[in-house]
Amino acid sequence: MKQLAFVLRQVAYDLQSGLLFRPGAILLGCAGLALGLPPAEREFLPALSARLATEPSTAQVVLSTLAGSMMTVVSVVYSILLVALSLASMQFSTRVLALLMRDRVSQNTLGLFVGTFVYCLLTLRTVHTEPAYVPGVALGLGLALALGSLAALVYFIHHIVRGIQANHLVDRIATETEAVIDEVFVAAWDGRGEATVPSLEGDDVLSATSGYVQLVNVEGLRALATGGRTIVLLRPMGSFVPEGAALFRVTSPVSEAEAEALRGAIDVGPVRTMQQDVEYGIRQIVDVALKAISPAVNDPSTAATCIDHLSRLLVRVGPRAAPPIDHGGVYVPAPTHGDLVDLAFEQIRQYARSDMAVALRLMRAFGDIAGAMRSPAGLARVEAQARLVEAAARAHFAPEECDELARRRAVVASRCERAAR
Repeated sequence: MKQLAFVLRQVAYDLQSGLLFRPGAILLGCAGLALGLPPAEREFLPALSARLATEPSTAQVVLSTLAGSMMTVVSVVYSILLVALSLASMQFSTRVLALLMRDRVSQNTLGLFVGTFVYCLLTLRTVHTEPAYVPGVALGLGLALALGSLAALVYFIHHIVRGIQANHLVDRIATETEAVIDEVFVAAWDGRGEATVPSLEGDDVLSATSGYVQLVNVEGLRALATGGRTIVLLRPMGSFVPEGAALFRVTSPVSEAEAEALRGAIDVGPVRTMQQDVEYGIRQIVDVALKAISPAVNDPSTAATCIDHLSRLLVRVGPRAAPPIDHGGVYVPAPTHGDLVDLAFEQIRQYARSDMAVALRLMRAFGDIAGAMRSPAGLARVEAQARLVEAAARAHFAPEECDELARRRAVVASRCERAAR
């Protein structure tokens, strides 16, 4: 049952991550409605059907016009979406495309237009001139779907224009990452240090495919850790594993069937996903920031926005314990607070070493994080990053230009010292 739930979670995430499943489901729903409504209203609602009906020729013109216009608008919707995806990939990062592809508004709008087209075509075949018959309720519903499609188009354009703005885009990534943080970092800080995966001797189980670790079924692995056997996952969440590389290390011999079961407990795919990968959410925001401070774009304001949201995520992580590594005979690598601090700020600090605005925003973020962080290792990395930011700024700017930076640096040091007591 747990293995089935693991597989269903993989399938559900994959289906939600494209522009096929939800529009296809809406299309099938509209098709079923068009096939079932005319005979149903003839059987159960003849009076209402007659009241809403019009001349057969008029109904045919209306339905055929609606169907043709829907297909025209579908091409417009797809064009708008493709332009938005292209702009986002060039301006921000290609990694944000997965977020835009999962957008429910885009999926629902496409489904509504395609579904209305199919509904009108299928309803059109039920209109007869001899003997004269028009399914009035079905015709009225077709008009309602058309009006709803127009309203959806207006909202879709508003949503796309709003969604490709840097502030809104980064906020959406951060919001999605917060949900993953709440799933992975579930316990409050307990004062214990961050554990490490033990180095054990044993047999290696090789990966059968190349890709990124997207999802780990810990319960499935625990079911295989019997008889004193220890299983160590060698590749942490989000890391790439080539085909034929070691994926697991097991302290006792493993049969081929058990090796297949071990591989089946890991979802390996061509891209990183946001299912359990906190670091991938941070990575996306960092990529947007790096693109913003590159010489080709030169947009430090967007980089500052990214730093704000990175601090938001690390403040959320700060008072929580790192995810457990030992799962009762199964060891699964997990991100530590220090890892997340370095991932969030290391590259931004290096690329923006000569930008005072970014340095000031980084130092303010370090102060916020230091006030929430409970992990000594995490605090040490915050302190180290702050020290490096200050050193780089003093190497590029006059002493008087670094006064505000020094003030914020003192706040970081004070909060780190207070948290370490």
